Amino acid sequence: MRLISMIVMLLFVGGCGQNGEYGPDKEVSGEVENGSVVLTVEPVQKPGEIEFKMSVVNNTDEAVDFEFSSGQKFELVVTDQEGNERYRYSKGKMFTQAFQTMTLNPKETYDLTDVWKEVPEPGQYEVNVMFKGRTEQLASALRASKTFEVK
Repeated sequence: MRLISMIVMLLFVGGCGQNGEYGPDKEVSGEVENGSVVLTVEPVQKPGEIEFKMSVVNNTDEAVDFEFSSGQKFELVVTDQEGNERYRYSKGKMFTQAFQTMTLNPKETYDLTDVWKEVPEPGQYEVNVMFKGRTEQLASALRASKTFEVK
């Protein structure tokens, strides 16, 4: 009975998520009084795939506590020159619906990766990443974007 109560509670809490609106698209860092927390993304083309290396860096002198409402740590979207969505990290995936916390200590880096296994035709693309961790210590969500070329 206790297990069932916990499962029901987790499902209820997980259903009380965010509405998906996260502010300006080009914001890449959040200011803290004595520095900043920065999200970066670096696309790396490899044979048959594109790897996206992401990092959240705490350039402050204080720990930053992030809360997640699910197992999804980031959202990543690739668009072509015409603005058409070509890839979305979360498409077709399911994530646990449970609150999680993570502390990023001063000067610490949290690395993430994703692999797009279908290399598109040559051309210019843009990758936009949003870190899904929320914190009261930053004014807005961490975002990063980068234009890259597929050869």
